[in-house]
Amino acid sequence: MVGKFRSKWIGPFVVTNVFPSGAIEIKSTALEYFSSGNIVCFNSREKASEQLFVALKDDNCSMIGLYGRQGSGKTTLAKAMGEKVKYLKIFHEVLFATVTQNPNIRIMQDEIADSLNMKFDKNSEAGRASRILSTIESMNCPILVIFDDVRAKFDPKDLGIPCNSNRCKILLTTCCRQYCDLMYCQREIQLDPLSTEEAWFLFMKHSVIHENNEYSSSDLSNVARDIAFECEGLPRTIIDVGSTLRNKPIVEWKTTLDSLKHSMAKWQIFLSFRGEDTRYSFTGFLYQVLCQGGFKTFMDDGGLQTGDQISPSLLNAIEASRLSIIVLSENYVNSSWCLEELVKILECMKLKNQLVWPIFYKVEPSDIRHLRKHYGKDMAHHENNFGINSERVQKWKSALFEVSNLSGKTYTIGYEYEFIQKIVEDANRIKSRLQIRSI
Repeated sequence: MVGKFRSKWIGPFVVTNVFPSGAIEIKSTALEYFSSGNIVCFNSREKASEQLFVALKDDNCSMIGLYGRQGSGKTTLAKAMGEKVKYLKIFHEVLFATVTQNPNIRIMQDEIADSLNMKFDKNSEAGRASRILSTIESMNCPILVIFDDVRAKFDPKDLGIPCNSNRCKILLTTCCRQYCDLMYCQREIQLDPLSTEEAWFLFMKHSVIHENNEYSSSDLSNVARDIAFECEGLPRTIIDVGSTLRNKPIVEWKTTLDSLKHSMAKWQIFLSFRGEDTRYSFTGFLYQVLCQGGFKTFMDDGGLQTGDQISPSLLNAIEASRLSIIVLSENYVNSSWCLEELVKILECMKLKNQLVWPIFYKVEPSDIRHLRKHYGKDMAHHENNFGINSERVQKWKSALFEVSNLSGKTYTIGYEYEFIQKIVEDANRIKSRLQIRSI
């Protein structure tokens, strides 16, 4: 038996060896084992982990997207899962490359070449891609490629990574679900923030509040719980803040809590738009250029809206922004979500002195003001659903009238990239007014 035994997976454990005495060697396959302690398997993590593991074993799924907020732990989970599936021999090799906002093909090719322990004999991108492809094909074994932090569409074939191949599976991580769609992912998995109790457990672990008698006071305990809550369930933020406050006097804890609670904003720019009109065109391009320009920009990935009521998460994002850009396209009023966004944005403009820039995208301000054409037709539909004199409809009408009278930009025809560049230039001119917190 010894020397001929093949590892066998039994639930969360692997039998790795059988000794002559009959004893067996067992190793854990829990993600903590493969992450050097960087992952704690909370319930919120287990759901995404299980979905990811199933997708990686599915022969009919070649492109997987893992998405979630920045700091939610996507990279840590992807790397740990990569180690796990390699250990279980589901994949022979796991390759890793970082993408970011401006995909650099050569740098990504270098990362992949390092993982494959190979050197290039050609210098052109196409030649390097051909070398990577031939190396992968010659291996004749399953390979997993992880593309981390995807913020722009790119073609893996340009790097030499075969798509839709039984030998090669791709896992990408991204903050925005739209990139899962743009990359044609067959499975999209969301990594949610930690629950309140999970966040508190992780915060205690890294702040070691439970190990110091001085921290046993109810005053500090209450401050600590509030800090953990303000970290919004994001492991990276929780770990950074908790580690920073370790062994610090209570006055510093209170200062940190005050900063978290009363910071001016978390987002520099909030984009309001009708998804069906401009998500994959004008607004998608505007979002990409703003991010490339260094602006922390919020763009709903479509997962924050349920029913006909705008979600609390979306309302919070509007409140936590310094500037709202409203892309008023032809079908904007068709969506009750967009109208609720508009009401909230104008409310924050008055109460919180936020900036608002309307973009009249292929529509005339006067048509919005007087509810003509599509705006009149769609508002009539809302009146029929909610009542012509309902408070909700009256708020929407008032908001449309108000936004149509604000100073904005109008796009009718021409090169969209030139129009977008002017918006970004204007944003750069007021960058000092768009300061946000930095933790």
